[in-house]
Amino acid sequence: MDNHLTRFDDRFGIPACETGSAPVFLLSAGWRSGSTLLQRLLGSSGELLMWGEPYGRAGLIPAMTRASFCLREEWPNEMHCRVPDAPERQEAWIANMYPEPAALKASFRAQLDTLFAQPAAARGHQRWGIKEVRLQAMDARFLRWIYPDARFVFLLRSPWAAWSSAKGIPFYEQWPTRKVETVQAFAAHWNKLALSFMQWPDDSGMIVRYEDLIRPGFNLQALADHCQLSHIDPTPLQHKIRGLRKEPSPLSPQEVSFIQQVCGTACEVAGYRTPVVPGVGRPAVG
Repeated sequence: MDNHLTRFDDRFGIPACETGSAPVFLLSAGWRSGSTLLQRLLGSSGELLMWGEPYGRAGLIPAMTRASFCLREEWPNEMHCRVPDAPERQEAWIANMYPEPAALKASFRAQLDTLFAQPAAARGHQRWGIKEVRLQAMDARFLRWIYPDARFVFLLRSPWAAWSSAKGIPFYEQWPTRKVETVQAFAAHWNKLALSFMQWPDDSGMIVRYEDLIRPGFNLQALADHCQLSHIDPTPLQHKIRGLRKEPSPLSPQEVSFIQQVCGTACEVAGYRTPVVPGVGRPAVG
């Protein structure tokens, strides 16, 4: 996967991070899309501890992703990373004197290992993962840089059905300013994430539709193989566990139309059709 991060590595001769942990990142296009069900399924073999939206409001991974954006051909340069010997420092220009670039990359990995891998290992799990509803493909590219053997599962649900379930519940894309409580904000969030998932360039990522996941005959073993798990126990499909006891809300014709305007292209690619009857919260699925 060629991007500014791999070019940064090449420029400074930074080796790839070690492999072996193969974390699984379950990224959902927003809330109320079945991500917790899929989280339970992926953890059902006992081989993986999958954290659920860990410290999501803190925005830790998006902050790291944004921090990595500046690692380009022109910055930092070799002068930033030159550390003069002790006798020289008194007379040298040291206003911009950085630790070596490899230390920056290692610090990203160290924070994520400390937060996720070590607590999982303390509970007897050598493999771990996280499920999130705010991260997009650019965050996944950052995570792939830090964990070269990571596996990604991208979850979609019809935006009409997801909004029908989410309507009336306040969520935060970024706390405390970017609140998602209107159809406009929800549709924009869904569309941004879904389109980014669809552009993932290689087979380390797998797109799963919630509507397919809950249908009889869904190939759970293919999902297990993708995540490098021996198997997935289908039992969680039979047990509905609700964190929020809320029935879906009817959608107005205006909401149905607005979601179509914003999400139409991504929905067409994903096989979702606009509800035939305006106001119905359960859209047709291709």
